[in-house]
Amino acid sequence: WRDMTWQTKADNEVLKRRLWDLEKALEQAREDKRDIHEEMTRQYQELQKQTAAHSQRLEAKVKSLQEQLATRLQKSQQTQETASQALAERDRTIAQLQGRLDAMEREYGKILHGSLDLVLAKMAEASQCWKEVGTTIAMEHKERLQEFGLSSLEI
Repeated sequence: WRDMTWQTKADNEVLKRRLWDLEKALEQAREDKRDIHEEMTRQYQELQKQTAAHSQRLEAKVKSLQEQLATRLQKSQQTQETASQALAERDRTIAQLQGRLDAMEREYGKILHGSLDLVLAKMAEASQCWKEVGTTIAMEHKERLQEFGLSSLEI
């Protein structure tokens, strides 16, 4: 019995030692688990902070881009209105100039026709005058030829 008792005590000591080692390992595993959980919680919170900051930056950027877009659209609309006004003004100016050109063309036509009528009248008057002068000269030459005894039909 003594040997058995001694063997049992030795086994008991071994089992106690083993239990103590397992408890230590369990405690170490719990500490590791707690450390891992704390680290994961810290990382999760850090990731949430980063995500929130990134989200805020993106929202600010979106707001800025929307403001830029609104400004550009307004400038574009103003430019388009200015261009439309300039085109309308150009068209009005072209229409006015075309009207002036047409009026000048009609006026020059009247002046030209008036001048041509005056030239024709003067030419008709000059023609009549030259006919009379020609007739007078022809009569004078005919008389002279007759003075010399010549006939104008023979010449």
